Amino acid sequence: MFKFETMDLQYNLVLFDLDGTLMDTLEDLAEAVNHALRLRGYPLHSLEEYRRMVGHGVRNLVKQALPEAQQADEALIDMALADFKAYYTAHIDVHTRPYPGMQDLLRDLHAAGVRMAVASNKFQSGTEHLIHEFFPEIPFVAILGNREGYPLKPDPEIVGEVLRAAGVPREAAILVGDSGTDMKTAENGGIAAIAVGWGYRPMEASEKYRFAGSVTELRTLLFGRPFYVSERMDTAPASPSTRLQKTVYETFARLEMPFVRVDTDPGITMEDCRHIDQKLGQRIVKTVFVCNRQQTEFYLYAMPADKPFVTRDFCAALGIPRVSFASAEKLEALTGVMPGATTLLSAILPEAAGVHLVMDRSLAESPFYACTDGTDTCFVSIRTCDLLKKYFPACGHKVQII
Repeated sequence: MFKFETMDLQYNLVLFDLDGTLMDTLEDLAEAVNHALRLRGYPLHSLEEYRRMVGHGVRNLVKQALPEAQQADEALIDMALADFKAYYTAHIDVHTRPYPGMQDLLRDLHAAGVRMAVASNKFQSGTEHLIHEFFPEIPFVAILGNREGYPLKPDPEIVGEVLRAAGVPREAAILVGDSGTDMKTAENGGIAAIAVGWGYRPMEASEKYRFAGSVTELRTLLFGRPFYVSERMDTAPASPSTRLQKTVYETFARLEMPFVRVDTDPGITMEDCRHIDQKLGQRIVKTVFVCNRQQTEFYLYAMPADKPFVTRDFCAALGIPRVSFASAEKLEALTGVMPGATTLLSAILPEAAGVHLVMDRSLAESPFYACTDGTDTCFVSIRTCDLLKKYFPACGHKVQII
């Protein structure tokens, strides 16, 4: 079995917290609790307020959300909890998604022979539903949530249960979580821990545990190696992984467009992009995919990586009604890519014929243009003049520069 090193120990079992670590579940949780409050005419809470409440089981979450005068009424809590669960069960995955890069990380851990488990304070059926839906290919040793008769974290019982299921000693296991509760669970259970910085209650580095500020940093801690970026190449990938990637390089060849590219680990975070930028010698652009309210008009907009996307300014520049981010399903259907690989190069696909192309003026005036080639593991740099005067005309597209 593969083993990886960190903190001078060897681990072959990783316990993951769910909410705030593997997945961003906050919005669906908040809407479900607000539903239970709304039924009773109680004040609702904001997403930021719920951020401070989650992590101690749904009963505690519902209790904290109730007005203070009602928080001792156990019968009321029971009824509100039942309404919460009914609504949440029906809407559990409306907004919930794995954090970018997390699915790839778990697949890579599994491929390397690392065993994994889920240790959550979310109720058991909800924990199982989300894990089976979003990580169906991962054979977890155990998927454990809040179950009747079992204590919540930070009680170490859940750690012991996972260790028994995996048949490994404590020194072979490490817990990854986003809260002090998770760190205390690891401490109580006698195993190592890594705190992540993207969860609901920001964690900081400590002498008691390791800290990962991004999924890339977590990958480095678990695998013991930095984010991979190949040397620069001027040839197409030998085995294209998507139809778009294959078409892009065929088009470059047909139009005699020189390029350089690098192969990488999945490039998801801004930190990942800094590694890629350094090797390419220029900044990768940021591309967003948005649509109008009716989902009849779609826009691919490329802008500098450090420029925030301001809906109001974008719409004013184009003279169009308000837009919002389009769904991942529409992104794949109309541009041939998954989230994390959005690119103007998708214009070469027939299904993208109706998509509007928009480019920030600073990019149009830059000598080179660097972007994903339609995958999140290969990034390419081309001359901007070739993109504007050769590639887009060959696609039958005009680009609006704002």
